[in-house]
Amino acid sequence: MPLRRLSAAALGAVVIAAVQLAAVAPAHAAARVLYYDASRAAEFVSVVNQGAQIWNSRVSNVRLQPVSAGQRANITVYADNGWPRTYSTSLGNGSWYMGRQAVDQGYYQPRIAAHEFGHILGLPDRRTGLCSDLMSGSSAPVSCTNAYPNSREAAEVNSNFASLQTTGARTYEWADTAGYAAAPEDADAASDTDPSPLIVNGRPASQNYSFLAYVSGCTGSLIKANWVVTAKHCSTPSSVRVGSVNRTSGGAVVSVAGSVSHPSIDVKLLRLASSVSYAPAPIPTTAGAVGTATRIIGWGQTCPTRGCGSAPATANELDTSIVADSRCAGINGPYEICTDNTNGNAGACYGDSGGPQVRMVSGRWNLIGATSRSGNGSSVCATGPSIYEDLPSIRSWINTQVGGLPS
Repeated sequence: MPLRRLSAAALGAVVIAAVQLAAVAPAHAAARVLYYDASRAAEFVSVVNQGAQIWNSRVSNVRLQPVSAGQRANITVYADNGWPRTYSTSLGNGSWYMGRQAVDQGYYQPRIAAHEFGHILGLPDRRTGLCSDLMSGSSAPVSCTNAYPNSREAAEVNSNFASLQTTGARTYEWADTAGYAAAPEDADAASDTDPSPLIVNGRPASQNYSFLAYVSGCTGSLIKANWVVTAKHCSTPSSVRVGSVNRTSGGAVVSVAGSVSHPSIDVKLLRLASSVSYAPAPIPTTAGAVGTATRIIGWGQTCPTRGCGSAPATANELDTSIVADSRCAGINGPYEICTDNTNGNAGACYGDSGGPQVRMVSGRWNLIGATSRSGNGSSVCATGPSIYEDLPSIRSWINTQVGGLPS
C-alpha cells in the first residue's frame, strides 16, 4: 500500500509537471517575419499593404510587415507600366512590380498584389484559369476579384516556412507572354546575383536613327509620320518617344490614339495622335536572302537572363545577318526571318521586342523585321538565333492599314 501511494503521488507529480509545461510551451514556432518596402510602389502603396494583410490573415508560419527606418527589407515593391512580375532571389526575398498594364486592363489590384507576394512566399504560377486559385494569375477572367489564397495554397506556404525550405532565384510574370518584352527600367530590379555582363545587344547606337521609337518596355519603328510598328505581344502604351536613341530624352513624345494587330503574326501597328517630322524607315518588297547583312536595334537588356539588369538609357545596335530558317525552331518561314546570334553570344533580349531589323539599301536603312522571340526556345538571350517578323511579307497589309506607306 505505501508503495502504491508513492507511485500514485509520483504519477500525479509527473502529470502536473506535464500540464505546466504544456501551458507555457508555444503551440508552434514563432512566425518568420519578412519586411517589405513599398515606398517605390507609387500610387499602389495601400494595395501592397492590403496584399500583405491578406497573406497575414491566411498563414501562420510567416508574417509580412512594412519595413521600418533602419531595417533591411526582404522584399522591395515597385510600380511601372509593364506587366506585374516578381524576381525572387530566395524563399522570402526578392522584388516585385505592380505593373500598370494589368491594372489598365481591369485586373483586380488586391489580387495582383497578393499573387506577387505569393511568388516571394514560394508559390509558382499555376495557370488553371480558376478564380478560386490565387496563383492562376492572369489565366483567370479579368472580372475575378478573389484576392485570397485557397486552403491548398495557404498550406503550401505554411509548409515552406515550417521546413525553412530553400529555393533558388525565380522570375514570374503576370501575363504568360512570349517574346522579348519588358526589360526592367529600374536598375534596382536586377537580381542580387547579377551575372558577369555579356553584351547581348552589341554596342551603344552609333548614330541617331530617326525612325527609332521607344514603346514603354519594348522598341518600335516609325513607318509613316503617324504610325509605328512593334510586336503584338507588347502592351499598347499611352505614348511613344520617336526620333531619339535615348529613351528618356530627345525626339518627340506623342500620344497613341489606337492600334491594330496582325491577325496571324506578332506585329502591331500603333496609330499616333499626331504626325512627327522624323523620317520613317521604308519597308522594301523583300527582306533579303540568307547571308544578307542586317542590323538590329533596341533597348533590351545587355545581360542574358530575364531580370538580370535594367534597360539601357541609350539603345544598342548589333550587326548580324539572315540565316537559314532551319536554324530557328518553330519559325513561320513565309512570314518570319531567322537572324543569327553573332559570334554565338550576341543577339536580341528582353526589351528589344518589336524593335527594328534593318538592312542598307542605296545608302539608306530599310526596315525588314520586327523583333519577336528566341529561335531556340531558351529564356537565356543570345544562346541561339532570334526570330523577327518579316515586314516585307505583309507590306500590302501594312499599306492598307496605314492608308498608304511613303515611297
